[in-house]
Amino acid sequence: MAQPTLDPWQYRLQRNAKDPIHIFGSGQPNDWGLEVGPGLPVIRVTDANGASAGVLLGFPIDLGKKKLLDGSWQSPTRLGGSFDAYAKDVIWALGGRFLWIAETPEGQRVYADCSAQVSCVFDCEAGLVGSTAAAVLHADQYTARFNKDAFVRLGVDSEGWFPAGLTAHHGLQRLLPNHYLDLGRLEVHRYWPVTAIGTAADPEDVVTKIIDVVGAQFEALVNSPKRFGLALTGGRETRLLLACARPYLDKIDMVTVVGGDRHEVDSVLARRIAIDHGLQHRTLQRRLATVEQRNLFVRRGGHCNADSNSHYHPSVWPIADTHHLVGGVGGEVARGFFWKSGDDANTDLTANNLIGRFGLAQQTEVSVAVEAWLRGLPPMSAYEILDLAYLEHRDGAWYASQFCCDPTLVRFAPLLTSQVVELMISLPPEWKRQNRLGQAVIARLWPELASYPYNSLGPWRDAVLKVQKVAKSPALLAKKLRKLMS
Repeated sequence: MAQPTLDPWQYRLQRNAKDPIHIFGSGQPNDWGLEVGPGLPVIRVTDANGASAGVLLGFPIDLGKKKLLDGSWQSPTRLGGSFDAYAKDVIWALGGRFLWIAETPEGQRVYADCSAQVSCVFDCEAGLVGSTAAAVLHADQYTARFNKDAFVRLGVDSEGWFPAGLTAHHGLQRLLPNHYLDLGRLEVHRYWPVTAIGTAADPEDVVTKIIDVVGAQFEALVNSPKRFGLALTGGRETRLLLACARPYLDKIDMVTVVGGDRHEVDSVLARRIAIDHGLQHRTLQRRLATVEQRNLFVRRGGHCNADSNSHYHPSVWPIADTHHLVGGVGGEVARGFFWKSGDDANTDLTANNLIGRFGLAQQTEVSVAVEAWLRGLPPMSAYEILDLAYLEHRDGAWYASQFCCDPTLVRFAPLLTSQVVELMISLPPEWKRQNRLGQAVIARLWPELASYPYNSLGPWRDAVLKVQKVAKSPALLAKKLRKLMS
């Protein structure tokens, strides 16, 4: 049966592919052919000695050379000895968003980055591997295997998502962040963390290192062919990134989506900061997708994301051809997003407890998958488990699943690099509870930014906006209640 036509930024891997756009591997009978859709960069990887190490898909950044990669890349270390150690060196050397299809002495593997920012789904029984269900299932299969019950029960059409490696299609799994897929056996293994991460002895040194890694990515982007757009909202993470961007302000456009109650706080605070500091500020009017545009968005992502981004993704189209857009996704890891006030390092965490903290409805399939994830973790504190849960079950399932949904504007999340994630998880618990990472970065780089409130227009206006938001979204209210009861 003919394979589905690949949309932009989609890819698939198949054994003995007859006419792939790119051939990966040596051409042996069990090697996999790689086929890519329009616009998806394929970057050849060699080790420090020039030996082939596979390909990168997506938009990776060499942190050492501070360069957005294109065409080929020579990793800073050489193959030899433990491939696992080499793999970590490769992944820790990169920022941006990427998937690595690696050539190893034992065969071929697919590595997801710290947040699986270029998505990968697979069907072990059928031998299917690709970016989304839309890339590996023809139309009849796509419809027949659609798990409508789970889609509805998890509220994916509003505030929900598929955690724990699940997707919207029966038998199709998602490769989780920090895992690799062995293409020979079609088995999944965790590559990081394999031991407890621990708490940093010097959090101020952690701050310095995070600033350096974010700065390396900013330098790569300001020197790339496209203009650098930095999302500016009323939130914490974009304020942190704005402080890091101070040396490059003449080369950066601040970007804010305006219009509608949902963006009122962002609009007011972003405008105030931009005017006060003379920033180059571009506002984009919120634009509602047509029914056809929304349906295409949802299908391109394999029906794994259908929330507000599917409704309003055309809002950023005016800058898609001219800019890269940088946002603060992932910074929640540094502020204990799934933590509760009574938690400590020994808090007992179960699958159902975690699902409640996600704000998702309880479902047997989800519970089984989360329980399997818990069993696969090394011994570590409850704090580390909760941080990894946010990274792997929220960012990796919600943010990453959208990579192919709107293949227009290239987005970057500089806090979602393996180096930064490891550093954020290592921050002391009191730092996370007090949101001290952003405070420390701003105090060091741009103290004046601390004078503006976060996500607030004052108590009365905030209360009105919250009531309006909940009234318009019963699903959001249900989600918040589930979190409170978990």
